[in-house]
Amino acid sequence: MKLFSLFRVLLVSFVLATVSIASAQESNESSIEILTNADVVLMSKTNLSKTLIINKIKDSKGAFDVSVQGLVNLKNAGVDEEIIETMLEKSRLLREKVSVGTATPGFSDSQTVLESVPPIVKNPADAVHSAKTIAIEKSSLNPSRQALEKELLKRKDWQKLNLNIVRFKEAADLRIEIGRVPLSLVTHRYVFRIYDNRSGTVIVAGETTSWGSLAKNLARHISIKLGDAAQ
Repeated sequence: MKLFSLFRVLLVSFVLATVSIASAQESNESSIEILTNADVVLMSKTNLSKTLIINKIKDSKGAFDVSVQGLVNLKNAGVDEEIIETMLEKSRLLREKVSVGTATPGFSDSQTVLESVPPIVKNPADAVHSAKTIAIEKSSLNPSRQALEKELLKRKDWQKLNLNIVRFKEAADLRIEIGRVPLSLVTHRYVFRIYDNRSGTVIVAGETTSWGSLAKNLARHISIKLGDAAQ
């Protein structure tokens, strides 16, 4: 009899502990703020710092309208482009989370191709020829996007690629990543890589220095590398 009572006490304690943990998790989930485009516009208009707004977006659930019209409305409202890019990234991560959470394991009899499956890039030339847009992403302060864009657009070898430079990297077919090599205090080396944004395939990579004009050096190396890859 005593053994049965002890078992019942342990069982009740286990059930109560499980309910308590579940309630705590649910409380934490419900406490995460849901932000919309209107909230971001409001924070921008009240002159909150860009860093603060970006951190707020990253910590929120995010219910953003990232359609073309939604992006245009954000731009017209004066929202900083880096903030808009963060909203796009947050929306993408939320979509991926939902996709993973609802995915059914195993095989399916359905012949419908899942949209989340990235296109297959056979080779670098295939990626370059099929691309229409390209975006620039950099982890270093220099060069400025405007300076690099200007130098790229001036080059005839770049013009032959027929690529439109866009500011929203999530919407681009190709992406250029630029960063400075740490501790290169004398040579000031900068590395870059260009990859297919649709599949994640790296197309080309290279490096240059800031001697002379960094924007001009990068534009020259990027144009030559992409041109070679397209052949």
